[in-house]
Amino acid sequence: MEYVTRCLLEVNGKDIEDFKSFTENEVELHKAVKLMNTTGVAGVTPHYGCKVEYVVPLDGAPFDWESVKNATLTVDYDNGTRTTFTGVYVAKIGEAKVDGENELVRSIELIAVGRM
Repeated sequence: MEYVTRCLLEVNGKDIEDFKSFTENEVELHKAVKLMNTTGVAGVTPHYGCKVEYVVPLDGAPFDWESVKNATLTVDYDNGTRTTFTGVYVAKIGEAKVDGENELVRSIELIAVGRM
């Protein structure tokens, strides 16, 4: 099992690291296509994205998620591997909730142009 050791969003010269969780979305690579007497397979353009839970700071203003345009999200794993999402935009700002550790967290859905 892999664990995320660091999740860093770089946007407009600012680094955001206040994330509680990270979940990468599934990526569709191929799709079944109906043909005359059979079924074929066609490649599709992959769409990358993820969901993060942002910990809202208690002592300062929360981050302005609407300002995220063409950002970079870097995820480091405990086994030394790194995944980088480029061209990151906010798709959806989700609900805010208080978790079991009495932190206020907000779910943020991100979409990305590329993944390395």
